[in-house]
Amino acid sequence: MTRTQQDPFELLRKMQQESLENAPGLPQEVEVTKLWSGVGFRIGDMMLVTPLDHVLEILPPPPTTLVPGVKSWLKGVANVRGNLITIVDLPEYFGKPPVFLDEKARMLIMNVPGLNAGVLVNEVLGLRHFDEELERQDLSGLDDPVVAQLNGAFLRDNVLWGVFDMKSLAESDSFRHVAA
Repeated sequence: MTRTQQDPFELLRKMQQESLENAPGLPQEVEVTKLWSGVGFRIGDMMLVTPLDHVLEILPPPPTTLVPGVKSWLKGVANVRGNLITIVDLPEYFGKPPVFLDEKARMLIMNVPGLNAGVLVNEVLGLRHFDEELERQDLSGLDDPVVAQLNGAFLRDNVLWGVFDMKSLAESDSFRHVAA
C-alpha cells in the first residue's frame, strides 16, 4: 500500500476510537418517584382528592326531582343518561353550608357497585398527582367530620389535601339511612 492509502481496518479502528472519545456518557441511573393520582375537589375550604377509580364521571349538577321525607342533604334524584342517580350535597352531609349551584359546582358520580349516587362538591380542581413519599398520615390535629372519611393526606405547598374515600362513605350507615 502506498502512503496515501490507509488500511481500511486501521481507518475503522481510528473512527471507533474517535467515536468512543467523543460519545456522550450513558444516562445516570435516576430513581423514579412513584406518583399517586386522584381527582381533586373542594368542599367548603377543604381541599380533597379521591382515587381515580372511586369516580365514574364528573358533571355539572343536573336538574333534580325532590324526594319527600329525606334528610336535607339528599337533594333528590336525577336522570343521567337513563340511570336514576341519587344526589347528595357532600358539604351539607358533613354539616357545612350547602353547595351553591354556580358555574364551579360539580357532581361526582361515585363508582360503588350497587349504588347509583352522585355527590355535589363546591368545585372540581382536576387531576392531581402527589409523590407518595410526601404522604402524611397523621390527621389527629384536624377537628372536622370529614376526617372520618379520609385515608391520610398529602401536603404540597403548605396545602393539606385529604385523601377522601368514596367507598368508605358509601358503606357508612349515616350515608345509607336517608329518612328524615
